[in-house]
Amino acid sequence: MPANTKYLSTKGQRALKITAGIIGGYLLSASFHLMLACIPASKDMVVVFSGISFFLTWTGLMIVAFLAKQGWKIWALYLGLTVLFAGITWLIK
Repeated sequence: MPANTKYLSTKGQRALKITAGIIGGYLLSASFHLMLACIPASKDMVVVFSGISFFLTWTGLMIVAFLAKQGWKIWALYLGLTVLFAGITWLIK
């Protein structure tokens, strides 16, 4: 029994979700961990745990991207949060 087409996303939305999950999730994870590393009190802890937490955060963001209905909305969310975390990092430094 084939899947009902009303539940499937278009090729463009699928491409947006894939790129948002891979590229956007990576950028968001990186900017979040850089922001945490700029806080003086937590610098040592971030360096120790960032390898594992970076991967887990990136994986979680990939899953969230595929659960979203619209690919462009998840791209906007990921880029907005990336700019926010980068801005906070810039203000701290």
